[in-house]
Order: sequence, then C-alpha cells, then structure tokens
Amino acid sequence: MSQDSISPVRPNFSFLHASGFKARQKIENLRHHIQKLERPNWLQNQNLFSLGIPEIDQHLPTRGLLPNALYEVLPERTTDIGASTGFCTALLFALLKYRDGRILWCLNSSNTDVGEIYPLGLVQHGLDPTRLLTVRTKRDIDTLWVIEETLRSNTFTAVLGEVQKVSMTASRRLQLAAEKNDVLALLLRPAMKSPSPSAATLRWRVKATISQPKGFAADLDEPGDACWSVTLFRSRGGTSGNWLTEWSDETSNLTLAASVSD
Repeated sequence: MSQDSISPVRPNFSFLHASGFKARQKIENLRHHIQKLERPNWLQNQNLFSLGIPEIDQHLPTRGLLPNALYEVLPERTTDIGASTGFCTALLFALLKYRDGRILWCLNSSNTDVGEIYPLGLVQHGLDPTRLLTVRTKRDIDTLWVIEETLRSNTFTAVLGEVQKVSMTASRRLQLAAEKNDVLALLLRPAMKSPSPSAATLRWRVKATISQPKGFAADLDEPGDACWSVTLFRSRGGTSGNWLTEWSDETSNLTLAASVSD
C-alpha cells in the first residue's frame, strides 16, 4: 500500500463507557438515599421487642418489632374481632416485657363491637389491668385526637385506639408522633376487604381458627388454647407472611401452632 493511501481511523468510545458508569453510580446513590428516607434510623434502633416467634421476626425490616411505630390490626371477618383484640393484647404484653410503662385504650364499640374490657381476660393474656387506662369516644375524629395527644404526652408506653376510618394524612401524623415520642400506637379496626392506604409500619389481619386441645382438655373433649391465623399483609421495608399461632394460657406466650392433619 502506498504511503499516500489513507487508513481508516477507529473511533474511541471510551468516554461513553465512562459517562455510563457515572450515570449508574448516580442511580445507585439515589436508591440508597431513598432507602434512608423511607427507613429513617430503623437500622440504628436497638430497643426492639418481639413476640418470641423468630419466623415472624425474619419478615420484619429490623428483625424485631419497633416500640415507636404505628401498627394496624384488622379482623378477617366481623366474627374475628375477638381474635384480633387478643392479638393486640399479645403485642402489648410483649412490649411490656421489654419496657415498663402504662397503656391507654381508647374504646369505641360502635366501630369494632369489642364490647367492655374484661379484666380477667386481660390477665389470661398476660396483661396487668392496673397498667391500663381506658377512654371512651364516639367519633373517629375524637379517637384520633386522643391517640395523637397521648403519643405527645410522654406519659404512656403504648396507646390503642378502636378506629373505623383513617386517612393517609391522619395515619402519617400518628406514625411521625410515635417515632418522635418513642411510643407504640396500635389501631384496632373493623373487618374490611380492601383497607385504604396507610402510613402504618405493619398491618396485620387476624382470623380465629380451630383450637387444638391437649392433655385433659383433649380427653374431656374441651376446647384448647386460642388459635389465630395471623397475616402480615403490609410490612414497610420487610416482607409479608402468614402464620398459625397459638396463645398458651399456661405459659402466657404466643407460639406457632402445630399444623392440623386430617
């Protein structure tokens, strides 16, 4: 080939690879920033409590229950309100094992049909009635006001309110107040197929199931300990799941129930 002939020049696209790497790095940094905004200080929170069931803890973002968050509990059916109330009591009992304090229970039977609180029933579920203060309201707006004021009072360890309708704005206010004042907020709501969006960290659905009598109860054909099918259908930063649980009156704790055969 003569020296006058022109050889083709291969273009250099290295700058494109460099710019693509920078773009991917910016996207990754943005993702980490969004995760921090969605879960502020969760990973740094060491004051966790637990129901004592590792299988449930594994589905939670912090591998334990936050004592300063908003949780919602709903019955699967209208007839499951007793089971969902029992699960709320189990959560409160688990919290008081890790943190001493008092509980405010805001009653509104027109929403949930829970009825009156039975002190011996609380004792059966491990909750000391002397640690409980009750307030009765008639409207959701009043219940939500009581809950928020209780969260800001620095007087109680937890507050439970029976509420039918909660807007996204109202639930966000409760979530922020619970985080800021280090208090647990529980909303016990009536049965509904498709609850509206909520800022609650965890949302549970509870259904009563057939008990499994043991020992003398089985011999006498009597009912056994209370069994609940517990579904975590919303776990902010975690994963959902379903468990068959059993409350033991003898040991006063919640455990996984053995699966029923035949």
